[in-house]
Amino acid sequence: QGVACVSSLLHPHPPTMAPVVDAKRDAKAFLACKDSKGDVAQCTQELTKAVNGAGDVVRRECYGQAEDFQKCFVHRFALSTCGDDTVNKLLSCQQRLTQYVLKP
Repeated sequence: QGVACVSSLLHPHPPTMAPVVDAKRDAKAFLACKDSKGDVAQCTQELTKAVNGAGDVVRRECYGQAEDFQKCFVHRFALSTCGDDTVNKLLSCQQRLTQYVLKP
């Protein structure tokens, strides 16, 4: 247990390659289901996995930008580091990763 604590301190964000690969696989599975069944309503499990996987990747990879945004939000954007750039960085990160994960 002590090793896990030290490891989590040294590496607070675990490597994300596996979750990215898993999320891309889940997105492809959803698209394949939709194409084969012709109806999104028949692919709810695949859709749920794809959305959750993409969300997990975005949450992990955009953590820093989300933290910056949250600090600005809490202080009503009164901090000197807050501005349009803070929001744009978060949105850009979210968009870039979502497109990457969902790209067939």
